[in-house]
Amino acid sequence: MNGATAVGFWQAVGCSVFFAAYILPRKLSRLSVHEYQFWLGMMVPIVAILVAASMGAPFATGASNTLLAFSCGIIWTFGSLCYSSAVDCIGVARSTPVKNLAPMFASLYGIFIFHEYSIRDPQSFAMALGGVAAMVGAAFVIGRASAPENETAAAYDAALSTEARRRAFLMGWVFSVGAAFFYGLYSIPLKTAVVKGEMNPYSANVFLGLGIFVTSWLWFVLRERRATPAWPGRKEAAISQLAAVLWTPGQILGTVAMANVAMSISWPVSNLSTLLTVAWGVWVFHEVHLERHIREVIAALALYAGGLALLFFAAPHGKV
Repeated sequence: MNGATAVGFWQAVGCSVFFAAYILPRKLSRLSVHEYQFWLGMMVPIVAILVAASMGAPFATGASNTLLAFSCGIIWTFGSLCYSSAVDCIGVARSTPVKNLAPMFASLYGIFIFHEYSIRDPQSFAMALGGVAAMVGAAFVIGRASAPENETAAAYDAALSTEARRRAFLMGWVFSVGAAFFYGLYSIPLKTAVVKGEMNPYSANVFLGLGIFVTSWLWFVLRERRATPAWPGRKEAAISQLAAVLWTPGQILGTVAMANVAMSISWPVSNLSTLLTVAWGVWVFHEVHLERHIREVIAALALYAGGLALLFFAAPHGKV
C-alpha cells in the first residue's frame, strides 16, 4: 500500500468517529426535525469555510464543479432529515445500522459507475465486495440487539396508542432506508467534482455546506410556512449546531480520503461509525442491554474486523 492510499484509508477511519458522534445531539434536542435541521444547516458552511480558509483552499471554482458540490448538500439534507426522523421514531441503535447501508450504495457506485475495481482483477474485486458485504452484515447483526423498555423513541413510547407505535415503527424503518439512499447518492456528484473535476476537496465542502444551508432553510419554509423558526434558546441552538461542528470535519475527512483511496473502500470504512454509534446507544442512552446480546456484539466485531482487513488489502488495487 503506497503512502497516499494508506493515508486515505486512515482518514476514512477518522471520518467514522465524527460520523458516529454527530447524531448524538439529536437525542438531547426537543426541537422538531425541521427546526433542528435549520439550526444545524446554518452552522455547516461556517465550519467548512473556516477549515477551507485555514488550508488555503480557493473559493473561486468552475461553475460545473460548484453546482455538483452544491447538489451534494441538497441530497445530504434529505438524508439528514430522514435520519433525524428515524431516530425520533425508533432510536439511535436501531436506525443507524440501516442508515449505514449508504456505504454499500456508494461502493456499488464506485465499482460499477466509476470502475474503481474490475473483474479483470478478480482477487481485488472479490476482496472489495467481500469487505463491503462484511461491514454491512456487521451493521445488521449489531442492529438486532434491542431494549425497548429503555427506549424513549415513539415506537416504544407507552404513552402512545398501539396504532401510533406501530406507525412510528414502520416509519422509522422507512426513514432509515431513505437516509441510506440519500447518504449514498451524494457520493456520485462529490466524486465527480473532486476526483474527476479535480476540485479542491476543502473548496467542495464549502459549496456542499452552502447547499445544506439553503436546502434546510427552504425545507423549513415549505413545511412551517414561516421564513425562520423562533429562537429556541441558547441550549437548543447549541445542541443542534454541535451536530454540525461534529459532522463537518468528518465530511471533510471523508472527501479528502476519497481523493486518496477508492470510494468503494473509503465509504465502507466510514461504516465503523455504526459500531461507535451503537456503543453510545448501549452505554449512554441504554437502548441496548449488552449482557443479553453478547453474541451479536461478538459476531459484529468479527465481521467488522474481517471486513476491514479485506478492504485494507483491496485498497492499493482500486482506481481513485
